[in-house]
Amino acid sequence: MTVTSPPARRVGPGRRDVRLALGVLLVLASVVVGARVVTTADDRVAVWSVTAALAEGTTLTADDLAATPVAVNDLSAYAVTAESIVGQRLSRDLGAGELVPRAALAVTSGADRRLVTVPVDPLHAPPALARGERVDVYVSPRDGSSVGAGVEVLPALVLAKALVADPGSVDAGGASDQVGVVLDVSAADADRAVAAARGGEVDLVRVGGS
Repeated sequence: MTVTSPPARRVGPGRRDVRLALGVLLVLASVVVGARVVTTADDRVAVWSVTAALAEGTTLTADDLAATPVAVNDLSAYAVTAESIVGQRLSRDLGAGELVPRAALAVTSGADRRLVTVPVDPLHAPPALARGERVDVYVSPRDGSSVGAGVEVLPALVLAKALVADPGSVDAGGASDQVGVVLDVSAADADRAVAAARGGEVDLVRVGGS
């Protein structure tokens, strides 16, 4: 018995045209989506952000700043990386990773500021003290905690909310195990900072506890 194969069915011209049109539309859609992604990426602008929490009054250095690409509607509100803001002073606190608003920058000469180094025993300073934090500075007499019979001498607060410019570090090979903490103070408070360095044992108390 002879088996006869059914005749092959050919796709008509109309159906081929539909498939071709759908393929072209898919290619065009891919091109449009890809172009949109590229355009959106190009709209992102590099803006300065801070690498750590910094208190009001901190003078910005290169290490304090990082370039962060963002899509912002109003570029005039933030400091873009096309311009340098190193050396400018913050007019308010900024949190770690926060973008730097132009309104938070104050251009100052620094003529009214002084950097004073105070020696601090590591156990008398907050743990992980960092640049841009604020501390209260207390001084205790070096010759003991009491004067006379039963008269207690309490530590004296000599500076409140002093700005830490450099937390220092212990020099393992040095003659002293104290840390030289650099404080950024107003010119009017410089004599009090020097008095703290020379007047007794210094204790630093972190402001805010952060």
